[in-house]
Amino acid sequence: MKRPRHFSVKGRRGGKRLHYWSPSPSLRRLGFRDRRLSDDYAIAVREAEELNAEADRYRIDVARGVLGAPRPGTVRWLIGLYKAHDDFRELAERTRRDYDRHLGILDELFGEERLADITPRVVQALKRAGAATPWQTNYQIRVLRLLFSFGIREGYCDHNPARAFRQLRTRPRQAVWTHDQERRFLEACDRMGRPSVRLAYLLAVWTAQRVGDVLRMTWSDYDGEVLHVRQGKTGTYLQIPAAGPLRLALEQASRHCPVIVADERGRPWHADHFRHTVRRIMREAGVDGVRFSDLRRTAVVRLAEAGCTVPEIASISGHRIDYCQRIIDTYLPRTRRLAEAAVLKLENRAGTDVGNGGRKRRKR
Repeated sequence: MKRPRHFSVKGRRGGKRLHYWSPSPSLRRLGFRDRRLSDDYAIAVREAEELNAEADRYRIDVARGVLGAPRPGTVRWLIGLYKAHDDFRELAERTRRDYDRHLGILDELFGEERLADITPRVVQALKRAGAATPWQTNYQIRVLRLLFSFGIREGYCDHNPARAFRQLRTRPRQAVWTHDQERRFLEACDRMGRPSVRLAYLLAVWTAQRVGDVLRMTWSDYDGEVLHVRQGKTGTYLQIPAAGPLRLALEQASRHCPVIVADERGRPWHADHFRHTVRRIMREAGVDGVRFSDLRRTAVVRLAEAGCTVPEIASISGHRIDYCQRIIDTYLPRTRRLAEAAVLKLENRAGTDVGNGGRKRRKR
């Protein structure tokens, strides 16, 4: 049976094969997305053929002008202009994907509305309606503000209804991996045959880098002693010496792929596949209450507990020194170990003062 267009088969561990309809880039620009098909091959082929027919009809309608382009002056029209602009296309891949998702939500909510009709009152209603999911709502308002800022700069509109809005209050994440959680997670990696995830964990916790930067690290970035990292989000260049445990893990790792963290087939990890695999390992290990992304915070906490100064922490994590000082209260949870270290320093200082009769020595 001949495979239809855009039909793909992906293998899984255990021999299971999944069927997908994966549209071309031109179809994606028209709004089509990947679709999971039936596990039965014959049924999946029929489903793919039906989707191809639907896509063909849609293309013909667009060509004939039945659907046409969005009406000028609408939110959908401005979204299209922004996504075609370099401001959007030159964003980091992860950021572009996140913006695209939230722009899609805004398109569903306000796509046919005229720009002039999106007022602060409309944004306030959006904010109230999303109070139960503050992180997502705050992100939507930020993207809406960015969209209208682009419109003002390019001369498409003359107001920004989301400009002066305060964000919904959210509690900053304070989750930090404990050493016991680390032990159980690494043991689960070994049991499940996932050495690459184990290596990714060690890279994250010993370098304080984001997950995306960990998965992008290549062997050419490592000279045997130092990891040379160019952060994807900020472009910051870092030289991070590999600590003993990390250096040992790197020496033992396979080098069949240009990237350091390659999957068990010797290929770079896809971000979503990596995230799902980590979740399965965490369930196996009985680790909850933390995320893999919390390892960046965990690394900062451990550096602080080791007595590192803010500039020293910033040299590893990649934060600007002045900014690192401002965010440390939020980014660094108050741990018992930090409190104990502070009290110990106070006791040592008090003992020194008592030994001097409780008075500072006068300068002569």
